[in-house]
Amino acid sequence: MPAQTPPFWSLNKIYWILWILPLVAWFAMDGAEVFFLDTDRKHPERVWFKLAAVLFFVNLITMLAFREDRGRAERGDLRLPEKTLVYLVVLGGLPGALLAMRIWRHKTSKWIFQLRLCFWAAAEAAFTAFALPSTGSIANDIRWGICLFSLLWWNLAVLRGILAARPAPRDRARYLGFLSAALLVFLSASLGSVYLFENWKDWPHDAGRHLRWGILASGAVLVVFNEIWLSRQGLRGRLPGWDPVAPA
Repeated sequence: MPAQTPPFWSLNKIYWILWILPLVAWFAMDGAEVFFLDTDRKHPERVWFKLAAVLFFVNLITMLAFREDRGRAERGDLRLPEKTLVYLVVLGGLPGALLAMRIWRHKTSKWIFQLRLCFWAAAEAAFTAFALPSTGSIANDIRWGICLFSLLWWNLAVLRGILAARPAPRDRARYLGFLSAALLVFLSASLGSVYLFENWKDWPHDAGRHLRWGILASGAVLVVFNEIWLSRQGLRGRLPGWDPVAPA
């Protein structure tokens, strides 16, 4: 039997490549435009171009991940967890997932998995349309919806994985207590910073802007906190459902 190898498209790799790096690049451009150029407001088509570039990259990697999983299934190697494929859809990769399933005839008989993909895509669309106030730009609304919903999904998945690892009651209480305290402190700091920034720029106070940046700051704090907790508790790479799964 050939030696089994871990998947190339691991969940953490996808997280860093498809969430962290585009997020940093996008907000770096936004920061330059807010302080110096204000280009997106003068040329709104730029927002569509940036969104299309990110979604193309996401769907390309989604198709590559499905193809890798199909190849691993054929040769009896370790499989990609379904959580990885679902996360790619949450990042905007539903078209790539549906196309890959059709091209490589992969997971086409697993209707429960397909329902999961459609459910999370529909939940993300509903979150973007109804939970977030409009920015006045459809492209920006889509961008914020994917960014914030995928961040919430990631943190809930990590939280569920940590609790599924069955920590001792004292460790569970410490984790939830520290998590709540850090979230409250940094959420308050974020909202205060946005309020002061609006005063400095002489912008009207916008509840939608406060909500978007509050969710973003809260999610970022949860990511950092969870990464520290996983390292200190020796849980990195050991969360249930996150490791490569045995061939099926």
